[in-house]
Amino acid sequence: MKKYSAALCGLLGLLLAGCAAHDRQMGKARLVSSLPDSKPDWVAKASYEADGRIFYKGAVTGRQDMALGLRESRGEAEKKLAEEIRSRIRTEFGSAIEGQNEANSLGAYLKDIIAKVSDDVEVSGVSERGQYVEKWEVKAPEGVRYQWDCYSLLSISREDYLEARRHVQDQALRKVRDDRNAKAEASLKDAFGKLEAGSAKQAAPAVTQP
Repeated sequence: MKKYSAALCGLLGLLLAGCAAHDRQMGKARLVSSLPDSKPDWVAKASYEADGRIFYKGAVTGRQDMALGLRESRGEAEKKLAEEIRSRIRTEFGSAIEGQNEANSLGAYLKDIIAKVSDDVEVSGVSERGQYVEKWEVKAPEGVRYQWDCYSLLSISREDYLEARRHVQDQALRKVRDDRNAKAEASLKDAFGKLEAGSAKQAAPAVTQP
């Protein structure tokens, strides 16, 4: 009886081990191909700047259709670009306003205006600068299936960004004038002037000494 029980336990253990190994195989993915063959460096970056341009990546994974995945990854990149541009504009204006040591109430009022008008900012000059796709083979209970990870890279020039920032500037000035707030208007103009001066300094070519 004891021998029978031991044999039964051993058989049950083998069955459980086999099921566990089978479960581990299920869902296991294998890279089949990629386009292009080598993964671009930008795939590992959320955003970056180079050669006077600002780049933003969009990514989606596990898609059943490659074309749909690429459309979705571009949509993600467009969404991220718009959000990051708005955030950058607010941060730059906020820093310029804080640098003036304005009273808390005026500083908060100005930042609130910048936040509101930047929600509607439109960025022109957006161009697609790259795509990358990975095709994966996945084992599933019903058999082997394929899925795609898709990446898109969008870019705008630094000048296009500055143009979007100037649009926010114009809208903010219009708002404070409508509110008849002369002090806020003067403060905004000063902040805008500092930002433009800083941008011009960044764009100026380096001068080499003879």
